[in-house]
Amino acid sequence: MLWAGFMLASHANAQDAKGSFFAYWGYNRAWFSWSDIDFSGDGYDFTLRHVTATDRPSRFDASTYFGPTSVWIPQYNYRLGYRLNERWSLSLGMDHMKYVVRADQTVRMDGYVNSSRSMQYTTNEGSRDVALAADFLQFEHTDGLNLLSLDADHWDLLWRDVRDRARLSLYEGLHAGPVIPRSDVRLFGEGLNNRFNVAGYGIGAQLGLHLSFLRHFFLRNTLRAGMIDLPRVLTTGRDEDHCSQRFWFVQHNIVVGGQFRLFKQRSAKD
Repeated sequence: MLWAGFMLASHANAQDAKGSFFAYWGYNRAWFSWSDIDFSGDGYDFTLRHVTATDRPSRFDASTYFGPTSVWIPQYNYRLGYRLNERWSLSLGMDHMKYVVRADQTVRMDGYVNSSRSMQYTTNEGSRDVALAADFLQFEHTDGLNLLSLDADHWDLLWRDVRDRARLSLYEGLHAGPVIPRSDVRLFGEGLNNRFNVAGYGIGAQLGLHLSFLRHFFLRNTLRAGMIDLPRVLTTGRDEDHCSQRFWFVQHNIVVGGQFRLFKQRSAKD
C-alpha cells in the first residue's frame, strides 16, 4: 500500500500537506508505572499491590527487524493518516508494546486463596507479602500490549530548506482507543497464551518531530504517554478467571514513512 501511494504521488506537491495521506512503520521502547492487579475466579479473590513490569525489546538484528516474516516480532508501530490542512491531521494505527511482570519480585497480597486452587498459596482473607515465583504467577502482554488508537495532531512548521524539499515540523496531539492484548498468564501453574481480547482502553498525548525529505518520505521521532485501563484481562483460560489492572506508560518510537495523494488536487480554476 505504501509503495502504491508513492506512485500515485509522483506528480503531486507533497509539501502542500492539505488533502494528503501518510503511512508509517517503526519501532518503540516503553516504560510502565507500577500497578495493582486484581485477580478473581473460582476459589480466589486477591490483589497484588505495586507490581512492576518492563517491556521486552528484541535484540537488533537486520533479519528480524526487516525480514518480511519477522517484522511482527519486535515492538512496532504502524499508522495511516490524513492531513486535514497544514495545521491538523487525523490518523489510525497500532502501538504494539510488550509488558512483562518482573519475576520473583516481592509484593503485598490482599485477599484469599482456597486450597481448591492452590495448596501452597492457600490463605484466608488478609494481607501478606508474597514472591512472584514461577509456580505462583507469570504474567505478560507480549503478543502484545496492543493500543489501537485514533490520534488528532496539531502541526507547527519549524524549518524548511530554500527549495522546500525538506521540512521539519513539531506536532502535538491526543490519542485514545481500545487495548487488545494477547495475555500469556500462568496462575498457580495453570494458564495459557490467551486469544486476543478487547481488555480495556488507553488514552494519552504525544509530542514529536517530523522531518520530511525528497518530497514523499519522512522520519518521525515521537514521545507518547498516557494511561491504560484493563478491566478484563484473560488469565488461566477458565471463563470465570480474569484480572484487572491500570497503569501509566511512556513510549518512545522512531518510524519511517511516506506521504502521498490518492486524488488529484483541484486547481483554483476548478
